[in-house]
Amino acid sequence: MPLLTTGADCNWISKGREVFPAMLQAIRAARESVRLEMYIFSRGRVGDSFLVALIEAAQRGVRVRVLVDGLGSYLLPFNYWDPLRAAGGEARIFNPLSLGRIGIRNHRKMLVCDEQLAFVGGFNIADEYDGDGVTQGWRDLGIKMEGEMA
Repeated sequence: MPLLTTGADCNWISKGREVFPAMLQAIRAARESVRLEMYIFSRGRVGDSFLVALIEAAQRGVRVRVLVDGLGSYLLPFNYWDPLRAAGGEARIFNPLSLGRIGIRNHRKMLVCDEQLAFVGGFNIADEYDGDGVTQGWRDLGIKMEGEMA
């Protein structure tokens, strides 16, 4: 992942109800590139809203690349990413399930837009991460970083 240069702005995020809208807004605002890596990406209200935003970005001419883990995202149907691919985006599965390599996983959870805005942390893209982290949804920790990345 690129390194932030001095003067970058960093903010902690601990609630899905904060991180998901911010991430979706970043995808919608992207003009050049969107890179998304997730361990768990699940169908549902949250995941499907990300798919729509990624498709729209690709249709605007943004270079969209998605990588999800073969174990963490194993419930996604084989053709889930076809609409993104049809719009010109890329989607790949890291290490599809096989017995000989089951322990080799991609646990990264990050979104980088236009090399100016990044989200990293523990949030996966799934409905169970949405909420306040106390009464609804998993509580996790992430950071939003804005600024020039080198």
